[in-house]
Amino acid sequence: MKNGQGGVKLSFVVISVVALGVSAWFNQAQAVELHVGKTVQVQN
Repeated sequence: MKNGQGGVKLSFVVISVVALGVSAWFNQAQAVELHVGKTVQVQN
């Protein structure tokens, strides 16, 4: 029983870390896109 609960907790932690990593990557990609867009607008 304890091993099963530990596995569930570990899975939850791994899924959470992956979700946060994807979220951070997506936010960074958006920030770079916005920065490039602002730079292009300033040059025009």
